[in-house]
Amino acid sequence: MVYPYAPNAVLIGFLFSFLGGLVGLFLLGQMKLVLILPGVVPHFFTGATAGVFGNATGGRRGAMIGAFANGLLITFLPVLLLPVLGAIGFANTTFSDADFGVIGILLGNLARYLSPMAITGLVVALFALLVAYNVLAKNKKATAEVQENSGAKE
Repeated sequence: MVYPYAPNAVLIGFLFSFLGGLVGLFLLGQMKLVLILPGVVPHFFTGATAGVFGNATGGRRGAMIGAFANGLLITFLPVLLLPVLGAIGFANTTFSDADFGVIGILLGNLARYLSPMAITGLVVALFALLVAYNVLAKNKKATAEVQENSGAKE
């Protein structure tokens, strides 16, 4: 976990993520969209992590902006995900993490154009490409280290 490295950023991240969720709730109400109530647990875990990474790259300001953006993301992405979940039998349910929202929106919209087997094949192919890339990157690094070490002995 990253929390012990910056305990103040954890608290800043949580508070600003929750603030982003409240602002998002207000904006959703103004736009007459489905209201997503900010949940304390997702705002703590994702907001605190955003705060720690934001703090590491941009100081206090980075922690505040990153966590606030996280709060907006985990408020607005479920609204975009709801129609997709309704199409697969999970109407009026949603999940609060940004990664689930992004992947769910992409795969859900692909489901409108492709069969379930085609989507499964696409996901398996992407996974295989990632594994192959990691294997090739390790081999390339190992080869470079061997060449460097053999050159140093001469």
